[in-house]
Amino acid sequence: MSYTINDIAGVASVKVNQLDLVSNNIANAGTPGYKTEHIKASVGGNISDPTDDQTPQIAASVYVDFSQGVMEKTGNNLDVALQGEGFFEVETPIGPAYTRAGNFTIGPDGILMDRLGNAVMGESGKITIAGDDTATGVQIAKSGMIKVYGNEADGVEVATLKVVTFADPDKLKRSANGLFVDAGQAGRKVMDPEQKNIQSGFLEMSNASAAKEMIQMIDVQRTFELYQKAIHTISEQDRLAVSRVGRLA
Repeated sequence: MSYTINDIAGVASVKVNQLDLVSNNIANAGTPGYKTEHIKASVGGNISDPTDDQTPQIAASVYVDFSQGVMEKTGNNLDVALQGEGFFEVETPIGPAYTRAGNFTIGPDGILMDRLGNAVMGESGKITIAGDDTATGVQIAKSGMIKVYGNEADGVEVATLKVVTFADPDKLKRSANGLFVDAGQAGRKVMDPEQKNIQSGFLEMSNASAAKEMIQMIDVQRTFELYQKAIHTISEQDRLAVSRVGRLA
């Protein structure tokens, strides 16, 4: 079985894409709620008979690792982390989106927002925390129930955080800034309060391991260099073959 420059270049292009993903994972190793992306590649799916002199094709696809990140204690009442499955829902200019990042804040108009300024959704819509522009008087329960204390409020329940799950999270599409969107194929379902496991005063950090990703980056770079050398070798052999044919003619 022989390989052409185009065959090797195709494999090398997969490594380039993989390097981009690894670099992005490293850059977001400290980003709350970030989920790493990886490439899944298979070789030879076009060959039905291994004895045939065919060049195997490379099939590559990107997938998101939705595994749980490390829980980090912050002590901020508006920081919340999901233990187990689920996503927070936020309202963006282009529609609903989903995130595991629970570093919320209260906007000037009292609306609970994510770090990007998107409204965090409750089970009845946007969440307004009136009378307190800080996290001091806000308590968020395991069920997502939000109560406000102080400023003439005495444990007033203002809303309950909406948490949704997906039957097939692999159908979610990554959007900008670590958000995910659903085109209606992921099987969205709103979780019941007793199903939620929300930890107040904690943040779920990225599930990227900087050390592991760095090792993978070095491995990808070395592999890519080998492909470059192989392309150069084949190119040189082709040049010599053409030169010899020219002299024989």
